[in-house]
Amino acid sequence: MSDIFISYRRDDNSHAAGRLFSELSRLIERRRIFIDVDSILPGADFVEVLQERVAASTVLLAVIGPGWLDARDSAGRRRLDNPDDFVRIEIAAALQRNIMVVPILIDTAPMPEVDLLPDLLKPLTWRNAFVISHSRFASDVGRLAQTLDPAPMPEQRAGPLLKAKLITPNYLPAPGTGKTEWFKDIDVGPELVVVPAGSFTMGSWHKNRGSWRDESDEPPHKVTICKPFAVGRFAITFEEWDATGLSYMPGDEGWGRGRQPVTNISWDDARDYVKWLSQSTGKAYRLLTEAEWEYCCWAGATTYSYDEISRAVPDGPDDWDKPGMVGRFPPNAWGLCDMIGSIWEWVEDNWHPNYRGAPANEVVWTGGDASLRVIRGGSAERLTVDELRPGMRGKESPSQRHSLIGFRVGRMLTP
Repeated sequence: MSDIFISYRRDDNSHAAGRLFSELSRLIERRRIFIDVDSILPGADFVEVLQERVAASTVLLAVIGPGWLDARDSAGRRRLDNPDDFVRIEIAAALQRNIMVVPILIDTAPMPEVDLLPDLLKPLTWRNAFVISHSRFASDVGRLAQTLDPAPMPEQRAGPLLKAKLITPNYLPAPGTGKTEWFKDIDVGPELVVVPAGSFTMGSWHKNRGSWRDESDEPPHKVTICKPFAVGRFAITFEEWDATGLSYMPGDEGWGRGRQPVTNISWDDARDYVKWLSQSTGKAYRLLTEAEWEYCCWAGATTYSYDEISRAVPDGPDDWDKPGMVGRFPPNAWGLCDMIGSIWEWVEDNWHPNYRGAPANEVVWTGGDASLRVIRGGSAERLTVDELRPGMRGKESPSQRHSLIGFRVGRMLTP
């Protein structure tokens, strides 16, 4: 697992990137630094590996030389304008995941102006740059190494840390087989199900809105999930949270811990967990995007029945005063439990008041109101029958902790 990802353009400053890698390798463990020419195996899918490695890293160093901004392909088109450009993919993935991005300016290379960058890369111009000169290369890299915390883990609790035991999955179900077998990467960690690629209609029109209804899930639009991925069968539990040794200890409201879904979790806390899980397993764990969450909730269906939830709790709504243990509500067609009726679940995306301009695939929807993050699912304790549906959306500050908000995880699949 690498902590530092070096992004560079070969036809701009590959020599400087290689030298940066060599110098950092003297100061920091070599295995903690990723640079594609040394680290991607023959025959591997470049884009998939790059996205996975960026997701598992904590720092991305964007090496910028004099030709970085205006590099052209054989047809004379600017490389940064191509959505498939590797440098653009790497930096955009880090920015979207709030990974530390440090522009490394080689000699007199200027910081790119915001108006000259694609929209996904514009936040790069607001990151504090670090200048490395060829005449002082070794000493500059030494200062950089001292500045960086190459493995910034969330603060650990005092006392012995519970060591994660890795597991080699012995069964990975083929997407589309209809099987719901699960696997896991770590002994006290989430049980995962493989979700197939496919398309669905996200959102709906509301012809006769009641007082609770607004246009937050309008207009309906087709979304295509381009690749299979893995997702937690359940929301993360107190048992799984407590095994990390993370410093924050969420309260359980007196409902018990163990297999209860962990709540009183902020979006920031959830991000700490997926960072810990990624670094502990070497796999690219993350929060689901909003489109992925709803796709998983529908699980190939086009209609939803409230009766399935009501039958799962013998005493009906009067017994919905707490979430209950995970698995309380029946699994859907893909084997995913408790997606509606148990707790709200954080997803990665910023809040948008409706779906106008929403992406047509599973990517994180940037822009919108960055002071709010989306929550999905909904607790049966607080919502009406009409509100408990796959399209229901909520929003909270990323620092908000609430007794009915938790999260579940997703993971990229590797060959």
